[in-house]
Amino acid sequence: MPKPAHPRVQSVSLKRGTDGQFLLLWGATEKEIPRPPVNKDNLDRYDRAYWYDMEYAGWNSKKINIPDSPRDGAAGKTLIYLQPGNDHPYMLQYAATIEKRCGELGMTLTTLSSDWDDERFDANVTRAIEMKPDIILLNPENQQLSNTWYRRINEAGIPVVGSNFLADNEGHRYLLAWTGPDDWGQSRLLARTMADRMNRRGGYAILRHRPGNSSYYARTWGVITELEEYAPNMKHLDSRAGMDPQKAAVEVEKWLDLYGDEINGIFSADDEAVMTAVTGVLEKRNRTDICCVAAGSSNTGLELIRRNKLYASSYQSPEIDAETAIQTIADWFEGLSIEPIRYLPKHIVTAADADEFINLTPGVNTLNMDHLYSSIREYNWRACYNFFGDLYEKLLTSRVIPSEMFQGICLELLTGMIILLKEDGLSVEDSLGSYDNLMKHLLKDRDIPSVLEWLSDMAQQVISSKLAKINKKSHIQEIIDYIDRNFSSPMSLKSLSYDFSISQAYLGQIFRKETGMKFNDYLNDKRIEKAKKMLKGENVVINKIALQLGYTDPAYFYKLFKKKTGMSASEFIQKQNS
Repeated sequence: MPKPAHPRVQSVSLKRGTDGQFLLLWGATEKEIPRPPVNKDNLDRYDRAYWYDMEYAGWNSKKINIPDSPRDGAAGKTLIYLQPGNDHPYMLQYAATIEKRCGELGMTLTTLSSDWDDERFDANVTRAIEMKPDIILLNPENQQLSNTWYRRINEAGIPVVGSNFLADNEGHRYLLAWTGPDDWGQSRLLARTMADRMNRRGGYAILRHRPGNSSYYARTWGVITELEEYAPNMKHLDSRAGMDPQKAAVEVEKWLDLYGDEINGIFSADDEAVMTAVTGVLEKRNRTDICCVAAGSSNTGLELIRRNKLYASSYQSPEIDAETAIQTIADWFEGLSIEPIRYLPKHIVTAADADEFINLTPGVNTLNMDHLYSSIREYNWRACYNFFGDLYEKLLTSRVIPSEMFQGICLELLTGMIILLKEDGLSVEDSLGSYDNLMKHLLKDRDIPSVLEWLSDMAQQVISSKLAKINKKSHIQEIIDYIDRNFSSPMSLKSLSYDFSISQAYLGQIFRKETGMKFNDYLNDKRIEKAKKMLKGENVVINKIALQLGYTDPAYFYKLFKKKTGMSASEFIQKQNS
């Protein structure tokens, strides 16, 4: 049976540095969702449960009018990205990543910016609907108004994904999925970090995000309510608008004059120009004793941490933010299972690890390779597949790994598989190919996911070879049996590879080797033979039969039927009834 959706690793950023090293950022994990409060009306805003509907929005929303995936991939699809503004470094990098990934996926992208104006954003929503794209990606700063925008797109029958700024419960009802930072979770972690630095006592003030967006609430009330519980002896002195550097600097000057030694901490919703201005004021006033923390972890913020001007920041990468949104869209077009919410990873950067994000030092957790070898010996192809998923996670937690170290790990794994073949007296060349080709493939300059996918394929092949020796059904035979039973259901080579824990390229290769046919030809032959039996009798509705056989486009079914049988479906019906 196909495996269930496994949302443990939800987001990944991979790059190759100029020195040849692989630079990695890790995957996100699921969020624990508590029960809703039963007495919310009796709570005040200083109680964290008061904000439950904002912090945990979307987890219990009932979806409305969500379209089915075409299951035919992202290539050739049109995407409209609606962004709030393009004058902030985060938004610039986010948009650049969206553009790059769309190009790689073969998608046509149109980006519409509102310049932080709600009326213009509303007009852009109308324009996007009129353009009738295959999907819309919405990044709306105004959380309340976004409900209307999500609903209008949904009612127009266009799939929509929300990203970056949080949606609320109403908005989630109309979304395929929402992706972005766990802003409340990050703010709570950062608040605790500040409290620990201040020994959980003293006064603090908050420089807030722009009013009306989700970050305004998360980076204000997430902090206040967390510290009410975690550090009740700390005192919230004031909260002021804090996204304009000059105005933020003025507010800090006022705080220093008004509160004097009573103010010991500042929480900022942004770590770039705002924090540069703030730390400048503190240095001028000789108040470097104040603990400053900020959301963002931009290059500016990281440098401030390295120079001991900023104590900590919450890690949030615009590249990973955008990557997660686009990957979710690509997954949906492929027909893969997608979670209703995909959060970015949570992490607080301090001086203890800031250099890892700038200079990046190598390292990797200990690997239990015996687990892989025992899985192969037990013919457990799913556990074998999961081993490489877990290995990927371990590599990601390292953030960086030199190519030489990675190749060493892979060489050890391949050597272990060869030993497993030989212990059964099997030929390495017959099972995996020549040693020369194996080494060329292993050491070829490719990205980490592709190499691990190839190694996973090799492990599957080792299992198949060992099963063949004892005449037991192989993994590919199980997949073929599944296709034979379910060929009328929508499926693709990629969706099957996901369901059965096997790479798409390897599945296509061994499928053709086993059946002598390409997957699409095999599937279409099965469906057309079934269609011949269904296209008999009177009152036959061809479009309906096409849909029942898994074809979302009846025109494609007509074309395919005529190609396979030499006559149109209508001609076939007439011949059967004559």
